[in-house]
Amino acid sequence: MSAAPLLEIDDLVVDIRSMTALRGFSMKIARGAMVSLVGRNGAGKTTLMRSIMGHLKPVRGTVRFDGTDLSARPRHARAALGIGYMPEDRCLVPQLTVEENILLPLWVAKELDREARLDFVYEVIGELAEMRSRKALLLSGGQQKLVALGRALGVGTKCLLLDEPFEGIAPALSERLSEVLASL
Repeated sequence: MSAAPLLEIDDLVVDIRSMTALRGFSMKIARGAMVSLVGRNGAGKTTLMRSIMGHLKPVRGTVRFDGTDLSARPRHARAALGIGYMPEDRCLVPQLTVEENILLPLWVAKELDREARLDFVYEVIGELAEMRSRKALLLSGGQQKLVALGRALGVGTKCLLLDEPFEGIAPALSERLSEVLASL
C-alpha cells in the first residue's frame, strides 16, 4: 500500500476575470518528491500555485495538502500547514528588514519555533544573516529573490512552492540559488 500523497489536486478549474486559466488540472505529489512544472507563459503554472496558496479561488476541484482539504482554509493558515511559497514577484514588504520579511509567515505559524526556523534559514542562506537588518527596498533583485526563498524556507517545513525562482537574476545569483536548492 502506497503512502498518501503530500499534495493532491483533483480536477482544478480556475477562472481569472471570466477567462479559464486552469482547466481540469489533476496531480499527486508524494512526500519528498521534487516536481517541476514546465510550460509556456500563460500555461497556468502561477495560477496553480496561487490557487494552492488561496490567492485564487477555484471554480471547481479540490486541493488537499497532507490530507487536509484547503478549500476552507484561509490564506494565512496554509503557511501554518508547512507550505512555503516564493511568488515570482517576491512580494517583499519594502520598508521591513530582511529578517522581518522572513519572519512574516512565521507569525501565523505559531506552532513553529521562530528562532529555530530563522537559524535554519540563515544556515542554508548565510548571506541573509549578513543582510538581516537591511531594508528590503535597498536590495538588488537577486538579493530580494534570496529573501523570498528564505521566507518560504522559514515556514516550508513540508513543501516549497517556487514560482519562477530564476527569473530576472544575474547568473552568479542564479548559481547561488541553485546551490541552495540542491542542498535541501
